[in-house]
Order: sequence, then C-alpha cells, then structure tokens
Amino acid sequence: MTAPEALAFDMYGTLVDPIEISDRLAEYLPENALRVAEIWRQTQLELSWRVTLMERYESFEALTRKALDHALAAVGRTLDVEQKEALMARYGQLERFPDVIPGLKRLRQAGHAMVVFSNGNPSMLAATMSSAELDSYFDDVISVEEVGRYKPAPAAYLHVASRLGRPIEDVRLVSSNPFDDVGAEAAGMKAAWVNRSGGLFDPLGPPPEIVVETLTELADALAAR
Repeated sequence: MTAPEALAFDMYGTLVDPIEISDRLAEYLPENALRVAEIWRQTQLELSWRVTLMERYESFEALTRKALDHALAAVGRTLDVEQKEALMARYGQLERFPDVIPGLKRLRQAGHAMVVFSNGNPSMLAATMSSAELDSYFDDVISVEEVGRYKPAPAAYLHVASRLGRPIEDVRLVSSNPFDDVGAEAAGMKAAWVNRSGGLFDPLGPPPEIVVETLTELADALAAR
C-alpha cells in the first residue's frame, strides 16, 4: 500500500486564531480592537511578502512588531512598551480552533506524517505549540526561517518537502490562507483550503481539489480518497 500523503499545516489562521488577539486589544483599545487586529494581521503578511521580494529576511517576530505599530498608527492610537510587550506575549498564546484536536487525532490515526509549516519564527512557534497543546500531534515544526524566504515563495515549499523526505507532489499543504494554497500548488505541492471565514478564494488561481471548513471535514475528505 502507498503511504498516506504527508500533511504540512499552516499555523496562523489554520490551527490558531490570530484575530482572537482582539480580545486582549480590547483591554487597551475597546473602540478599535477588531480593526487593529485585522490591520495588524494584514500588515504582518504584507511585510513578509515585501521583504521576500526585496531578497531580505527579517524574523516574523520583528515584522509582527512593526505591523502592530503600523496598525496602531492607522487608527491614530499608541500604546506604551509594557502594553505592546503584553500583546506580543499574547501572540504566543493564541487559541486553537475547536475542530483542531478532533481533526488532528483522526488524521494521525489515518497514518499521515504531519508537520507544522509556518512563517512564524521558531521561538514564536514553540510558544504557540505549547500553549495550544499541539506538540504531540506533529512530527516536526518547520519555520521558513530555515530557508530565509516567506510563503508563498517556491523555496519555502520546496524546503518543507525536502525536510519531510518526500517528493513535493506527495505533500499536501493544509492552510486557511488562499495565497498560501496558491503558492503551494504553484510550487508543485498539493493543497487543501480550510475556508474558516466563508470568504472568497485568491484570484490568482482556482481553489484546490479539497475545500473544507474544518479539520474534521479534512479527515473525511482524505479518508474518502
């Protein structure tokens, strides 16, 4: 029998909820919390894409700090150093989505090799893995820091396939971020889109063959193949 395909899971937005940090922001900015959380997340991603295009690398933590400052400036607010450090600490304690553990258990039982594959730098990922109690479900945690290119750069996807010791076509990215799914398929990897928001897919490519709303649905879809 052919071994089940390897699964590479995105972290932020797929396993844990980065917008949930708005709850902590509400302690400081009750009228702007959700808006700041959304701008913070979008700017964080945009900065990662831009430094990659410029063939530079800055840690995801550094970009996250810069993105927070930008989000605050966008709504005309400031926070003191202690408050910003508390928010950064909270970023390492983001809550997992309710379907994550049931889905991961089923996927593990089905024999899939499973790794986390994230833009996050190792210290951020270690904190989140521990806080969300995810360590026991994954064989490894792979950061793009190892290759110095953020997703969706092809080098990032090629690197995770190499780390898994699999041909890239035998690895499936599991991500809620459409740009990530498009990037994976452009590099030759399979993809599954976890459409948690009910939003639109990326205009640069069609949705992947597997589109689900939860990881338990993903387990069903892969079992049926």
